[in-house]
Amino acid sequence: MTLFYDKLNEIKQKGDSSITIFFKSYTISLELIDTSDETIDLLYNLRKMYRDMFATDFKMTKEKTKKWIKELILESEDRILFIISINKRKIGCIGHGGYNEKENSSQLDNMMKDPSCKISGVMTIVEKIYLKWMFDFFELSKITGYLFSDNEKMMNIHRECGWKLLDKVPIKKKIENECSVWEICKESSNEKIERYFNIIELEKENLLENFQKIEYEIRI
Repeated sequence: MTLFYDKLNEIKQKGDSSITIFFKSYTISLELIDTSDETIDLLYNLRKMYRDMFATDFKMTKEKTKKWIKELILESEDRILFIISINKRKIGCIGHGGYNEKENSSQLDNMMKDPSCKISGVMTIVEKIYLKWMFDFFELSKITGYLFSDNEKMMNIHRECGWKLLDKVPIKKKIENECSVWEICKESSNEKIERYFNIIELEKENLLENFQKIEYEIRI
C-alpha cells in the first residue's frame, strides 16, 4: 500500500476529521461525508440540479444516493468526499479520488454548491484550502481533473486556484441500460461533436501563486 491509500484509510477510520475555514464573518466547515438524511437530501438535490455537468447520468433516488455514499465513497480505498457547511448549514461538497502512482497524482471531483448560497467567493476559498491540504497531507506531485468545457463558471474558479488547461477533447454520449455516459472520442468530419471535456492539471507552485492569506484549521 502507498502513502496515499494509508492516509485515506486513516481519515476514514478516525471519522471525525475536519477542515475549518474562517472567511469574512463566516465559519466554513469541511467534514467527512455521512449517511444522515440531511446529507442524502443535499447530495440528491445537487445531483439532480447539476446532472448536465456529470459524465454519467441515470435515474436518481435517495436510496441510490445513500448506497453511493456508503459503497462508493466510505468503503472505497481511493475516494473521499467532504460536506461543506457554512455556519452549520450544509451547502455543498468537495472530494477527490483515484491515485496515479507513476505521476503521484489524484483527481479532484464532486465539487458542488447549493445555488441558494449566495456568498461570493466561497467555493474559490474552499477549493484553494482543499487543494493545499491534498498536496500537503498526501504529498502529491500534482492534482488532475476534467470538466465540461461549457462549465465556464467552474473553470473560472479553477483558474483562480492556478489550474492549467492541458487539452480540450471531444466527447460523445453513449446510452446503455437507462444510463448515459460521456466518453472521449475521436473528432470526425462525418460526425457532429456535441460537447468537449477540459483536461486540467495543477502543481503546488501554481496554487501557491494564487494563495492569499486565509485563516484555517485542520483537524485530521
